[in-house]
Amino acid sequence: MNKTIRNIGIGLFLAGVAFQIGEFVEKEEITSTSAITQDAYDQAQQELSDVKKQLATLQLDLNNAQQVQTNAPEEPTETETTTKHTPSETSMTLSIQLGMASSEISAKLEDAGIILNKVDMDNYLSDQGLAGRIQVGNYELNSSMSLKQIAETITR
Repeated sequence: MNKTIRNIGIGLFLAGVAFQIGEFVEKEEITSTSAITQDAYDQAQQELSDVKKQLATLQLDLNNAQQVQTNAPEEPTETETTTKHTPSETSMTLSIQLGMASSEISAKLEDAGIILNKVDMDNYLSDQGLAGRIQVGNYELNSSMSLKQIAETITR
């Protein structure tokens, strides 16, 4: 009878060890799977960041091309007399106060006619990491400036 109880005890012990080993292997598989998922997530975030930077650059190029097109003098036709037209340039003094968000500044610039689209300016500042580097002060800006030039001016 003692041998039977001892054999049952040994069997229970071995069964417990087997369950522990199985659980340990299962946890290790889950951990390695989530590591792959984290790597894939990090890679996707990097690609998203790259695409945002490319988009900001393209938006800047588009805005510059639109400004050049609006500021470019039209070529006179043969029947017209050649009079020189200077495109009207809008200027303003932008006053940036403590606590102003980049979206507020972009809206002021659009309202004043300095930029064509406040969303482009706000996206450019955010994508280039400049939204948090805007400095308090007064800045002379005009409509012939590109988004990059405006951003450089207000983030010195």
